[in-house]
Amino acid sequence: MMPQSVGLDVNVLAQRLRRLATLDTTVFDEVRTDASASISAILVVAVSVLLSGLGGWLWWIFGGYPNAGDIFVRSMIIGSIIALGLWVVWVAMVYVVLAQIFRARLDMYELGRVMGFAAAPLSLGVLMCVHRLDFGIGLAVLALLFGTNQIAIQSSTDASPAKVLVANAAGFAVWAIVLNLLVTAQNAYAPGVFIFAPVG
Repeated sequence: MMPQSVGLDVNVLAQRLRRLATLDTTVFDEVRTDASASISAILVVAVSVLLSGLGGWLWWIFGGYPNAGDIFVRSMIIGSIIALGLWVVWVAMVYVVLAQIFRARLDMYELGRVMGFAAAPLSLGVLMCVHRLDFGIGLAVLALLFGTNQIAIQSSTDASPAKVLVANAAGFAVWAIVLNLLVTAQNAYAPGVFIFAPVG
């Protein structure tokens, strides 16, 4: 028997993202059982984090703040890498809470795929550069990110919505708190909305 392909089908990825943009959450049911969607899921979360970082960097530039080059490297590049690593921690925490603590049925690979696609709202962080709407957009992006992850995680487990909420909140809290702690008046090692901290 031939191994299942895990390549990247750009057309399928584009269709799934378009459907997610129209709030078609059946996409999560599809990618959960589609092993070939693993690379797509990683790509979605990586590009979404980078776009969020780009939005924060553009906000910094348009706001006339100093050291834009340093912010590009620290926030958009290094911060995005850190945010991506912390996203992996978020996924792992959800898995541990649901599978080990609540003893729910859950597959780590399926969880990673659905949460990868659920990170798509982070890409809207690129719109943070819009003057006077910047902070509101940043907060809305975080709320959407949490909400889509709640739906995605629920699609991959038999746990109750309350248990999914506990697991999702635990992972999100670690992700958001650590990123917030990485931003000070001197350094900003976090992308997107977190960049508001040193100048807010």
